[in-house]
Amino acid sequence: MSLARFADESSSPLRRLDSRVKTVVLLSAVAVASVLSQWYLALALWLAAISLFCVMPFDRRALLKRLIMPMGIAWLVFLSVLFTHGSRLLFTIPLHYFSLDAYQEGLVFGIVLFLRIMAAVTLVAALSFSTPMIDILETLRLCKVPHTVIDIADMMYRYVFIMQDTAFTMRQAQISRLGETVSWLRRVRDTGKVAGGILIRSLDRSTRIYQAMLARGYDEDSHDLCFFTTKVPRRDKLIGLAAGLLLILVVTLNVLSR
Repeated sequence: MSLARFADESSSPLRRLDSRVKTVVLLSAVAVASVLSQWYLALALWLAAISLFCVMPFDRRALLKRLIMPMGIAWLVFLSVLFTHGSRLLFTIPLHYFSLDAYQEGLVFGIVLFLRIMAAVTLVAALSFSTPMIDILETLRLCKVPHTVIDIADMMYRYVFIMQDTAFTMRQAQISRLGETVSWLRRVRDTGKVAGGILIRSLDRSTRIYQAMLARGYDEDSHDLCFFTTKVPRRDKLIGLAAGLLLILVVTLNVLSR
């Protein structure tokens, strides 16, 4: 089920925008965010990504859950770069057996990496909150992404929720059998058994699904029927063109600022 369920499709301009335009523009923006070397451009792109949520209703708790883990990873990347990259000493943190030296180059580069990660993740979140996954995958198919990659991504998205339900059911069964009252070592072992059982069931299910697909004539080189039956509206084309020009401007400014 897509995250676009949190609001009615006609409730915001971003949701009304053609899915093909949204997918191409936002994924292109993710690519641009990953190559920026100027912190102010990365910050501007991140703020622009955040502003997309202001034009559509969304579940703030779901957005927080989506961003909190990447933010933690981005923070760890920032710290690792701060204390390992550069030569000009910024400050020193004395510890018991050794000291940590922070460098000026590491501070600048770490900020850029942090902003790049958060901008890319926020753009992907905006795309997932506003566009059904099937539309994203079919747009990638139109962009000549290999059919095998699209099919695998589609099945992964469809059945990850089944794995989640299976894990929840097995966990509840473990709790109902007083699995929480045993020792810590026993709980660790039981958790490993649950994880192994989930993987085995997932492997068996994926094998049965693939065999069923082959029985129905599946061929990775076959051509599917066109998913999109209407043309992209002219207004949406103009919006996509304007957004593309802005991304080109950002890349140009980034190159000229080096």
